[in-house]
Amino acid sequence: MKSLFRRSVLFVMPFVFSLLPRIAAADCPPPATAGIVVCQPAQNATIFQTPHFEAAVNPTSGSVTDIKVLVDGKQIFDSSSGLLDLFEPVNNGTHSLLLDATDSFGRHYRASRSFTVIGNLPSCPPSAVGVRICSPAPAEVVSQNLQFSFGFKGLAAINHVRIYIGSSPFADFSPPFGSPNQILGTAGPVSAGQHTMTVVAWDIHGKVYKNSVNFKAFFDGGCPPKGNICTPVLSTDSPQDGDDVTSPFLVSAHVDFNTAAISAIKVYLNGRQVGESFGPTFHQTINAAKGGYILVLQAWDVKGRLYRVTRNVNVQ
Repeated sequence: MKSLFRRSVLFVMPFVFSLLPRIAAADCPPPATAGIVVCQPAQNATIFQTPHFEAAVNPTSGSVTDIKVLVDGKQIFDSSSGLLDLFEPVNNGTHSLLLDATDSFGRHYRASRSFTVIGNLPSCPPSAVGVRICSPAPAEVVSQNLQFSFGFKGLAAINHVRIYIGSSPFADFSPPFGSPNQILGTAGPVSAGQHTMTVVAWDIHGKVYKNSVNFKAFFDGGCPPKGNICTPVLSTDSPQDGDDVTSPFLVSAHVDFNTAAISAIKVYLNGRQVGESFGPTFHQTINAAKGGYILVLQAWDVKGRLYRVTRNVNVQ
């Protein structure tokens, strides 16, 4: 799939949000007696985008030779020790997890969980002739580092697709498309605020198909690895994504590089507001029962623009 426009575009394969696996620090001690303990994901947890798989094994004797990680019956990872500490992309939807550990005497230690993933780009095959936009959804609040998912179908083969933000061209695509009739990707940034995204497709006979969606973008900047231009961003000092915490736990965050004064920062656990501060910093302890949570922090400036960050947190 080629993007012919001046903007850099990252393409995402359908059904999987394209993130590289990462290993993270964790707090998951082995059980006191022989067996396996799963610290993350919590049973029936809902997880934003990328799960943290975290477990530890205490063998009856000998040592643990591996822990196989199976999601919906398919092996996705094999740890070579008695500790598992892994971030791995998983599709949106409800999934079954099986951890199967083996010790040096061939004994198995197994544990299972059910969990749900949200927040990844959805697949978007066209349902009829025309353009179908799945992401952003109408009136959705999304990162200014815009992710998009749309499908297209013509009366003849499509030979060009263009995204407009407002009236300005944003990204162009020509065959071969990564998927025959849909594009999932990310490009940006767009400015924070209200926007209209229009997707226009042309077939080989010049017939035009288009669709539009309105969305709101929040600040999601920071300082790039190269260069010295920093853009507005809401950052968390604690917790980080996938952290294990005990209740009450500290939530600490601040807005940097803002060009207008910050009115407030609010904190939500699984959609329920649990804290609020006024100004560009938040530093409070939060109480929560054991389990997995989606932690969202959102700030507003005096011009009504949004800043947002989302983290997964596991309360032990």
